Amino acid sequence: MVLSREDRIKIQTLREQGLGAKAMQTAYPHKGWSLNTLQWMCRRIDKTGSVVERKVGSGKPKSARSEANIAMVKDMICSQEDEPGTSKSTRKIASEVGISATSVSRIAKLDLSLSSFRRMPAQVINEATRLKRLTRCKQLIRRLTVNKTKKVFFTDEKLFYVSPPVNCQNDRVWSAGRKRSISPKRLLVQRARFSASVMVSAGVSYGGKGSLHFVAEKAKINADYYTNNLLPKLIENCNNLAPNDFIFQQDGAPAHTSRLAQDWLEQHCPDFIKKDEWPPNSPDLNPLDFHVWGAMLEKYRAYKPKPKNKAELKTVLQTVWDDLPQEPIDRAILSFRSRLQACIRAQGGHFEHLA
Repeated sequence: MVLSREDRIKIQTLREQGLGAKAMQTAYPHKGWSLNTLQWMCRRIDKTGSVVERKVGSGKPKSARSEANIAMVKDMICSQEDEPGTSKSTRKIASEVGISATSVSRIAKLDLSLSSFRRMPAQVINEATRLKRLTRCKQLIRRLTVNKTKKVFFTDEKLFYVSPPVNCQNDRVWSAGRKRSISPKRLLVQRARFSASVMVSAGVSYGGKGSLHFVAEKAKINADYYTNNLLPKLIENCNNLAPNDFIFQQDGAPAHTSRLAQDWLEQHCPDFIKKDEWPPNSPDLNPLDFHVWGAMLEKYRAYKPKPKNKAELKTVLQTVWDDLPQEPIDRAILSFRSRLQACIRAQGGHFEHLA
């Protein structure tokens, strides 16, 4: 039974006045003090003189956090020098050392002064890609001033599922009974093995976003489909937002870098970032990748009632897109130059983990 500091002071005062455990329980029935707790506290008061303040070093010795265990945890919890990925999980360490996972966490925090960070997904960057990213980021930051960045129309495609993947790690159900006594409706998160999906294409710029374009069912976004079905709609969005005064952006997908698409843009677009100008493998530089799609997915997951088929999914996605506030999008676009600078500082490598 855990007692408040006020209760402990009260009990100590009563004991100093000569009252025993049964007398205290009888005198204060509304407190709900157990007899065993009162008897233990009376003995402690008689022995130490207080149940309010703890002496330094009192209490149960930290047997799990011994010097030997601390040394073993220290050796296993962080990767060895020049050997990334050699660290072991908390559960694995607990199993090998013979202590609880909680004790491992306490050793890491209290004895080793370590902090825990969640892993971050990132794109693959090899040496050739890193050098291209570095070179092209330097070129873009010279070309795109703050004012010109505001004229860029960033575009991308994204696949959305009727039943999006669910991360249940921190989604817990509390119950007084055992797991098997919980209703399946509360405990189980159902998702079809092969969930229906919809591919969308869209673009955003400072001060406004374009329309949400749905890719035809079973269509493959190759050079022909992209050039004849998506590019005209995206350029129409650009002209509606900034007639003949925009810079069109697309990533390095094969359909985007095809000669057909590049020639079409030369003829129909006042200015665009050519295939050899945009950094490869760089979702960390496109506002749609690092902000817009995530914001949409977050709102979609919270949307009720959930869509049951592709037609309903399209309706929900259109609603979510229309309701996306412009101010966060503008902030993401204005951060584009600072991201270019961060990529340059990282010599073309990953930089989001440094934020």
